[in-house]
Amino acid sequence: MAGPPLVTIVTPSFNHSRFLEETMLSVLRQDYPALEYIVQDGGSTDGSVEIIRAYQDKLEYWESEPDKGQSSAINKGFARARGAIFAWLNSDDVLMPSAVRIAVHFLEAEPGVGLAYGDRVEIDAKGNTIGYLRCPPHDPEMFRKDVTLPQETVFFRREVFKAAGGLDESLHFAMDLDLWCKIARVARMRHIPAFLACFRRHKHSKSVVYDAVGDETRRRYDEERDLVMQRHFRREMPRGLERRLYHWRRKAALYLAATSARHRADLKIIARLRTQSFGTA
Repeated sequence: MAGPPLVTIVTPSFNHSRFLEETMLSVLRQDYPALEYIVQDGGSTDGSVEIIRAYQDKLEYWESEPDKGQSSAINKGFARARGAIFAWLNSDDVLMPSAVRIAVHFLEAEPGVGLAYGDRVEIDAKGNTIGYLRCPPHDPEMFRKDVTLPQETVFFRREVFKAAGGLDESLHFAMDLDLWCKIARVARMRHIPAFLACFRRHKHSKSVVYDAVGDETRRRYDEERDLVMQRHFRREMPRGLERRLYHWRRKAALYLAATSARHRADLKIIARLRTQSFGTA
């Protein structure tokens, strides 16, 4: 009898020693038995290497050397991966308990789905909860409207990552959106109504940097989003009324999904997976 599918998680890391251990432990403490963990550090000088080395006996592989950035590090990690299911977790984010087991269950239950994603908890630098993101069912129009997935909650099959060509290493802000657009061409996507991970907002995270720093960073961010829009949809990034109208539609879709029979059935499955030991769900 075949065992559970192997899951590979890659963490790209660079000078995030303040958060790195919590990130790593959130992976290493998952209640899923077939898990390999790879850490790709970009040559950190802040004590990150010492943290990684302390857990090296629990890692499939790790290295610390200069790279070409986050996208390059993730691609390098997946090039070594043996798993049938992939995910990456940035070095300041945190997986929720049982996240891997829940994601694998839904991907295994629906062989035609190539990517599954969940809901997000937002935390601050100290780990305090500061917000939530609940997602409606996947909408094929969402990427065209510059609405991305909560990356830290995303799990996808090895073959769809390969078919999509991996991450574009020339992108530093919009590489995840670009990858989702490519995967959407070759596979179906599925939302799981469960909080699968925590996204950390702090003064050095890219999201906060975009909000806080000067015009150069904002220009690079917007240029990348426009590039992705032109590449996949031959249009500019939506702004203003178009974007607001789409978000109102998303809120309506979320309400309808939350009252559906499928949603209630999913919640029962998730509750059982969270409380039972592996192999008895």
